[in-house]
Amino acid sequence: MTIVTLNGDKLTVSERFRKSDYFAFLDGESIEIVKNPHKHSKSPQFFEYFTPLGVERIYTKALGYKTFLKLNRLGVDVYFTDALTLEEFQGSKCLKLDSNNAKELCTLGHTGR
Repeated sequence: MTIVTLNGDKLTVSERFRKSDYFAFLDGESIEIVKNPHKHSKSPQFFEYFTPLGVERIYTKALGYKTFLKLNRLGVDVYFTDALTLEEFQGSKCLKLDSNNAKELCTLGHTGR
């Protein structure tokens, strides 16, 4: 299962991961758009949401380093996309985050506080 983060219009790729309004779930054949049920949840609840869904990868524009580490521990691949809309996403350039680039690229959140 793949997730793309979306804004309130359900079309625009969100600038944030945890605070996105919606998640687009893509399984290769269909797209299901679901309201982010844990937009305001604390960390454990938020991350426990993804485990039973079989999420393998997440595409977003930005997230914090601690969030990346938690997703990485869950076995979820994280990518940054340059797509502006869900429609553009299919042909967009994506950068996979890993232990070599994540600390520098994941600039949101409470890292270093």
